[in-house]
Amino acid sequence: MKKSLIWGLMAGLGLWLGPAKAGGLPEDFTNINNLPNDGWTFENRSDLIGDAFWSQGFANLFPAHDGASDSYLLGGVGQTAGNVLCDWVILPDLGFVEQLNFFTRTQSNSISADRLMIVHSPSGGINTGPCVAGDPVRGGQDFGDFVVIGAVNPNLQAGGYPEQWAEVNVPVNASGRLALVYFVEDVGQPPFNGNLIALDSLGIGPGAPAGTPTAVPGLTGIGLVVMSGLMLLLLWWHRRTMEPREPEA
Repeated sequence: MKKSLIWGLMAGLGLWLGPAKAGGLPEDFTNINNLPNDGWTFENRSDLIGDAFWSQGFANLFPAHDGASDSYLLGGVGQTAGNVLCDWVILPDLGFVEQLNFFTRTQSNSISADRLMIVHSPSGGINTGPCVAGDPVRGGQDFGDFVVIGAVNPNLQAGGYPEQWAEVNVPVNASGRLALVYFVEDVGQPPFNGNLIALDSLGIGPGAPAGTPTAVPGLTGIGLVVMSGLMLLLLWWHRRTMEPREPEA
């Protein structure tokens, strides 16, 4: 009887509190076809849209950072047929975000420069821009409602994009909307920039130092109240069953 009550109470506690998660928005890109249903938006604003698009990763190209070998998001230079590649991945509305964390890489021994911009819309608007303004001078940039808060290989240097999975941590400390923009100039003319990039293991929250497990957050206030109440009840039941009883007549 006592064991049944204990297991029943603990099972009830699990249903009440639910499973604890470390960080937030864990997205491993297991099936990118589900992303639009989860609030993700894709928009190609290249100067001339190509035949390629954001796709599921290919295990034969390189394995994912984590999980199934093809569980990553892959973009390629064929997403433009012009000189400016500007293809957007807009994240769902996440509320307040302390930090955006993800892993990215390109192909090993890549000879063409790639670049990824991390942008934030303080207003929450998701109007995108074509990345560049005033072509052919290209003296200005246009990211619509978004402002740049980080970049991978910002100067489009050949060999400057990581060729093995590398973690990127971008402080945000604000509400609004976040987006990743595959932004490459001079694709169809010298120096013929652009190859491919991959994204994986995307989440929000403070990033843990390398090699340090991410701590699981503690219980919320209501969780602590419920936990305390149940533990007191279990202690009372245990003491009650351990008290000596007078022999029955």
